[in-house]
Amino acid sequence: MTASTSPVADDRVYLCQVGPHVSCGACCGLYNVADPAPLALETMLARRTRRFAAIPRTLEGIDAFRDEVAQTENEARPFAHFHHCPFLGLIDMGRRVGCLLHPMARENAGIDWRGLSYYGGMACRTYFCPSTRHLPGRWLNAIGQSMDHWYLHGLILTERRLLTCFFEEVERRLQRPVRSQDFAADSPAAGLFKRFAALKVDWPYRRSGAPGVCNYFFEDGRYGRPALSSAACGSPRAALAGIFRELDAAFSSTAELRHAERSVEDLLARIVASLG
Repeated sequence: MTASTSPVADDRVYLCQVGPHVSCGACCGLYNVADPAPLALETMLARRTRRFAAIPRTLEGIDAFRDEVAQTENEARPFAHFHHCPFLGLIDMGRRVGCLLHPMARENAGIDWRGLSYYGGMACRTYFCPSTRHLPGRWLNAIGQSMDHWYLHGLILTERRLLTCFFEEVERRLQRPVRSQDFAADSPAAGLFKRFAALKVDWPYRRSGAPGVCNYFFEDGRYGRPALSSAACGSPRAALAGIFRELDAAFSSTAELRHAERSVEDLLARIVASLG
């Protein structure tokens, strides 16, 4: 739960807890809720955090808290088989998302209660999402440096295929690998990357029936994204097809497709120009 940008033992880039306002709770099902809008999610986490602070640190007290969350919160989930942990809350004076059971939480007095979670303490201590296991460190560092709030950080970090499409296209246009310093905090590239990441939230061409902002990133084949359909309005430019697929896009007209192409192309062109 401490802020860190240091790699873990096997040289992965650690992006679970990054800084005062930047962290990720996506693997705990953070966004797998009925209303994952930023204000609704923060309100829910703040309410849980206040309630958890008042319960006794006993097996009975923690179990009762879990049952209370289950009874009072909407159980509708975009992904029925993706567990949402009731012990997600706000840590470090409410500045970022984190685990209420963690031993470094002030009220826990150094006791690790994560064994009472759905997956158990070992999973909580050792699991890393596919992005942090498979994406190059230079891309992960660029993400960690660009983000300034937990909400968008967790949404984009777990989008391994979307990030691959994005960074591969940026590097193809640059004709060189991106460097960590390219996306230094407050740099033009970092600001533009945040705008790209925000497409997860405000993308206007999401297909009917898509699960919204939540991403099922576990690689068990349970909830795959469908192929991008081009029947209605033709195929997008090859460089953008993968990005559109990972954004769950569907276009009802050629005009919509062209507008989407211009929007994403403008972001890519501006990022490359800022790094050229």
